[in-house]
Amino acid sequence: MTLSLGNHIRVFVCVVCMGLLVGCVYNAKKDITDNEFIDTVKEGYLGDYSDVSVRNAFNYAFFEPYWRYYQAKTGEHVVELSGDITFKDEKGHAILQFVVDEQTNQFSIYAMKFNDVVLSPEQKRFLIGMVYDTWHAKQLAYE
Repeated sequence: MTLSLGNHIRVFVCVVCMGLLVGCVYNAKKDITDNEFIDTVKEGYLGDYSDVSVRNAFNYAFFEPYWRYYQAKTGEHVVELSGDITFKDEKGHAILQFVVDEQTNQFSIYAMKFNDVVLSPEQKRFLIGMVYDTWHAKQLAYE
């Protein structure tokens, strides 16, 4: 069996495409889920909520919380928390972004979304308050 020039070219193109596909799969960036900036946020405290760490409060309120780190194009260190939560009687997916100052190890909430809608400052405060209220309610239930 001999292949014509046209079939040789088709086989060559198929092999090249498969190689590119395999290369893309193996070079895909993996999320950074274990790093010092994530630990800074998880072990830290938000504003007036100094009685419980961020990790404990959000792990109680979120269903399957997922923490990841990335460095923004601006150079900022961003820790992102995502998970499912009920917010204002609506079940959905929330994403919170914390920006960590590398020099001081201080962090602040940068952005927040619920079901792909950016939350206003009032909505952010409400969601955070709700998260900490959930933690306190669960603590009382275990006493």
